[in-house]
Amino acid sequence: MRRTLENPVTGERLAFREETDAVLRFDYTLEPGGFAVGKVDHVHPNQEERFAVQSGRLGVRIDGDEWTATPGTRFSILSDTPHTVWNDGSNEMHAVVELRPGLELKSFFETIHGLARDGETNEWGLPGPLQLAVLADAYREEFALAGVPIPVQRVLASATAPVGRLAGHRARYERDGESA
Repeated sequence: MRRTLENPVTGERLAFREETDAVLRFDYTLEPGGFAVGKVDHVHPNQEERFAVQSGRLGVRIDGDEWTATPGTRFSILSDTPHTVWNDGSNEMHAVVELRPGLELKSFFETIHGLARDGETNEWGLPGPLQLAVLADAYREEFALAGVPIPVQRVLASATAPVGRLAGHRARYERDGESA
């Protein structure tokens, strides 16, 4: 059975197909009005991301260029390239997404989706500043917000994450004593 994560805030659903050091591959579904966590451009500092749209309409912004991907569209986003996606239609959107290498991005997804399920994120699917600092520190190789230089984000996360951890925030989501 494949592991599926749902985010009630962003309308995302991820069903994992393959998880190795080399690749993280999953079915990515966005309900109408759905969007990638944060609703803002982000980067994967050390991963290439590939999309293959199966159904629906996927709004895409890559390095400031916006367009709509439709069924049959395949595209790649190079590492360290600002991008975001959203459902650009009135029907559910489904794509197969692949990140190379896989690194620890699945754990990041488990954590951010778990926090959203527990009401611990804002309307964009982002947690509060201290929890975000803990995540930014733990997943610095996988994820960063675009628009703020990565070295600045790393310094801020390294300085703030210990305070977040003291306040009880963790980098890995746990619910009722079990990892998500």
